[in-house]
Amino acid sequence: MIRIQSIASALFVAVAIALVPVSAQADGDPLRIVLTNDDGFETHNIQALFNALQAAGHDVIMSAPYGNQSGTSAAVDFLQPMLPTSEPSEGGLLPPGSFPIGETTIAPDQYYAAGKPVAAVLYGIDVLAQARWGSKPDLVLSGPNDGNNVGLVTTGSGTVGATVTALNKGIPAIALSADDDEELAAEVIADLTVELVEELNHNGRIALPPLTGLNVNFPPIDGETQTADDFRFKMTKIGTASNIGVVFYENLGDGILAQIFGIPPDIGLPGVGVEAADDRLGPPPVDVGHPVDDDPRSEWNALAAGDVVTVSVIDSTYEAGLLKKFKVRRALRHLVH
Repeated sequence: MIRIQSIASALFVAVAIALVPVSAQADGDPLRIVLTNDDGFETHNIQALFNALQAAGHDVIMSAPYGNQSGTSAAVDFLQPMLPTSEPSEGGLLPPGSFPIGETTIAPDQYYAAGKPVAAVLYGIDVLAQARWGSKPDLVLSGPNDGNNVGLVTTGSGTVGATVTALNKGIPAIALSADDDEELAAEVIADLTVELVEELNHNGRIALPPLTGLNVNFPPIDGETQTADDFRFKMTKIGTASNIGVVFYENLGDGILAQIFGIPPDIGLPGVGVEAADDRLGPPPVDVGHPVDDDPRSEWNALAAGDVVTVSVIDSTYEAGLLKKFKVRRALRHLVH
């Protein structure tokens, strides 16, 4: 008797083969791209990518948050008007009191929204793209984030939240996350991203199935000694392997990383802390509760090679795979039809 898992694997392979584009070479047609992130429009990473995409001939609109919105996932402030800003922009280039949406900020075609990443990407899709092209963009790129979004961390990522928002608008989208936001490394990351985009660009369309995107992570990069040629792309999975985890503290000051970021040990107030979840970042101070994941295909584990850019396929919803559906249906066989 053929095992269900074997059948599911065969189906996956058959679908994957069917989805491979006929041409293996991108034709270089210009794309209409909305670029966003969750760190703000002034980061080295997003600025370098904006410039690289324009240099590659693409028509790019940046629509990013006014300030850092890390960890906001796909949060939305429903029916709450945006107000003028109360603080300077993240990089300090715009003053408090700025209008909640910005018509060209520090360069042509660069805009901001004083809200969460979902609001910023929707501003780009629903307003800016319509005004410029009269249609949706061909592609949304979110990032590159300052910090990797791997494994279980992805569910809380504003970078990924903006990506999924675009997918649910029917637009191909890619989440991009780097080890940091260092200026020279940003140039290499931008070159690698352009390479990825060009590989997916077929006749001016992105060769991804409907409602399907990518979660891409870059390893640490020495921008002084390394170039894009020093790295390779690898198909991976999100899995559960991750570099950090979240923990609730009755006293937020008990968290080691909270103290590093200036939270007093004796603050005496509760809150959610972020802690190391892997020995590569030092001995985990607390158990963050992540399941063990030694699979070399999982993103965080694959990044350990040092020269790998991980590429994981993501869906626009929480829909489970065929094998998991079969197991749940079997468990509920006396209840569901």
